[in-house]
Amino acid sequence: MGSVIQIESMNVYEDDETSSPLLLDINIEIEKPSIVSVTGESGTGKSLLAFSLLSKEYLYNAYKEYEMFSLNGVDISNVLSSDFAYIPQEPLSSLNPTINIKKHFEFNNKDLLQKDLTDYYRLLLREVGFGADEEILIKYPHELSGGMAQRVLIALALQNNPKILIADEATSSLDAVNEKNILDLLKRISDSRELTTILITHDVRVARKYCTRHYNIKEKKIYLLESIESTPLLHNQSLFKEKNSTKNNQEVIKVENLSFNFKSNNEILKGINFAINTREIVGLIGLSGSGKSTITKLLMKLHKPRKGISYLFGKDISEYSPKDYASYVQIVFQDLYGSLNPKRKIIDILLDSFLINQSDEDENIENSKKNNLSTKEEIIYEYIDKVGLDKQILHRFSQSLSGGQRQKILILKALLVKPAIIIFDEPMSSLDIKSQNEIIKIIKSLYLEDNLTILFITHDYRLVEALCNRVMVLSDGEIVENGDVQEVLNNPKHSGSRKILEVVK
Repeated sequence: MGSVIQIESMNVYEDDETSSPLLLDINIEIEKPSIVSVTGESGTGKSLLAFSLLSKEYLYNAYKEYEMFSLNGVDISNVLSSDFAYIPQEPLSSLNPTINIKKHFEFNNKDLLQKDLTDYYRLLLREVGFGADEEILIKYPHELSGGMAQRVLIALALQNNPKILIADEATSSLDAVNEKNILDLLKRISDSRELTTILITHDVRVARKYCTRHYNIKEKKIYLLESIESTPLLHNQSLFKEKNSTKNNQEVIKVENLSFNFKSNNEILKGINFAINTREIVGLIGLSGSGKSTITKLLMKLHKPRKGISYLFGKDISEYSPKDYASYVQIVFQDLYGSLNPKRKIIDILLDSFLINQSDEDENIENSKKNNLSTKEEIIYEYIDKVGLDKQILHRFSQSLSGGQRQKILILKALLVKPAIIIFDEPMSSLDIKSQNEIIKIIKSLYLEDNLTILFITHDYRLVEALCNRVMVLSDGEIVENGDVQEVLNNPKHSGSRKILEVVK
């Protein structure tokens, strides 16, 4: 059998071939249907490679040239676009919120709208693990969990019977249980359909377990690896507990009997109670759909609780003005693509962070504006260096950044406010281990230097273990454990805690 995919000397340039290459001398050969990994640090060009394979590099304002690019021996220029299918990184952000799931299928089959393909859509949904497939077709994206939305995207990708399936960080936003379910599903579908699946991931554990061939992108080039090794996360340090042992720490956040539901739906949160003191890094861990992000939105005053009160420094959060509250509480959201204005440069987005702590009188002082701007930019440059980003990124727009680069910018945006507490809502789901370690170091440094208080929400117990001194476990809308990180993770007492750990330990 010949090569399924063969690429020789492919270069991808910004704008045209006269620019410096974004990807250089790419050579890939896949000889039979299999699952192949593409790994690399954040920002190395993994997603750009995916779009280049799909001949959609123009979405990155890029241009490609190659000596050979063939699918089953046929030049790519003569291959149907439906032979390739793409599964994007953010499942809920990738579905149109204004149409139901059936309309998504119909949109992909615009030429066949005169035919009733409902039975075919149901068959695809059953293939990806849905039982009540008729109910799924009439649902809207906001009615799906992250895992359900990812299954829908896989079904949509399979709709035109592709030969090549490209999964771009397809499980990075999912908890360990849903991640395993989706990866097992991809493997099963790849085997049954004899698909060549290219799995783009920053998690080498995933690559090692599910893939038979490994490519790594580094310094614009791609390398074939014989084996793939993981880098461990940084371990927590005893100095965290020593600092946190100080008595009489002030209570920053307190939540009493917090309950929430949407209209007549079942309760999402059921009588939540917890407190966070100054100089604590508290982890909140739970599976997808357990209510973690709902707690975030309640604490950020984006939702109003059905019952219960949240306090900031002993004062009901509803009594704070939006600007005052933002000066105390900042959040790093999970949504990388919806949290940065695509029409503004990164430098302008970051400069806005200084407005929160600027008084009305300061806003009217025009004479010192130039000096203030210079000082603010110097602070931004300092933080950019700390996270290992190039200063040139400040003059780019968000759509040209990788997922990992966007995540770092969102973290910087919150840090520049110098808040009393930062809520991190799945802040590292799109970062490779090296970048995660960099962010962990930064958070630890800020914690020690600036008395920062943090609520760290995640589905990855390893991040809690590396960073937090206390952890709360959320299961079905209730906090079922609250205690020392090592005690909870090493000796979980509740089935919800054990379910989180059993898949990944």
